[in-house]
Amino acid sequence: MDVDPLIAEILGDLKANRLQLPTLPQVAVKINDIIDNPNATAKRVAKVLGTDAALSARLIQTANSPMFRTSTPVENVQTAVTRMGMMMVRNLVTSFLVRQLFHTRYPALRQRITDLWNHNIQVAAISYVLALRLTDLKPDEAMLAGLIHDIGKLPIIAKAEDHPALAGDAATIDDLSKRLHPALGKLIAQAWNFAPEFVTAVAEHDNLQRRSPQLDLADIVTVANLHSYAGRGKARNPHRDADWSDVPAFRKLGLDPQGSIEVLKAAHDEIREIQRLLS
Repeated sequence: MDVDPLIAEILGDLKANRLQLPTLPQVAVKINDIIDNPNATAKRVAKVLGTDAALSARLIQTANSPMFRTSTPVENVQTAVTRMGMMMVRNLVTSFLVRQLFHTRYPALRQRITDLWNHNIQVAAISYVLALRLTDLKPDEAMLAGLIHDIGKLPIIAKAEDHPALAGDAATIDDLSKRLHPALGKLIAQAWNFAPEFVTAVAEHDNLQRRSPQLDLADIVTVANLHSYAGRGKARNPHRDADWSDVPAFRKLGLDPQGSIEVLKAAHDEIREIQRLLS
């Protein structure tokens, strides 16, 4: 299928505000609004979270997980919010709720959307570990940046739902995604009012030659993304021809590619635990 007319159609839909962009789940919006209030309290945050039993349970489970290595068990949402801090809770809640966006009504696209989610949680887990072990950046922010780095692929999948021929054409969807998803992802992250460092991570994670004055979330997600594709066959690796030793993000982390492999080998169990919590 000729991809250029589809690109023109998507860009035309975008210009006319017809393109279907995913929206942040309402609970996440409410939590963000509360936490942005200077008078926010753990009690108020817990009250909103308490309206969603499944989300509350996941937050308590996370507070008691090896990620936080707490000696005293957390038994309620308010204690979890107090112990982890409201900013971390906001990032975790958003991470948990983003999963709701990864769905499709079209059978031909279900495996694609499942693979996309699994890729995102792997990048999120690796990003968390890299931030925790190698930087002063907040691991929960790195995790969230990794989780949403490919969010720009969702509008393309939504477009494929309206084009049956496209839904069954994996090569064309891959081409559309490669060419458009960073720009679409940037628009989505901006629409969700994410901080600039998250927007940059979404927009620039595939720019392997990106240079910036200091280490940031985009660098971490770039390295995590490369690692997530490393075990795949060449046909499924969009960066199969990349020379990792020439990627500035590795140097900004103070590592060569082999060193980063050793770090992630040592953190294997931690990465698996984070993937389990997110899945």
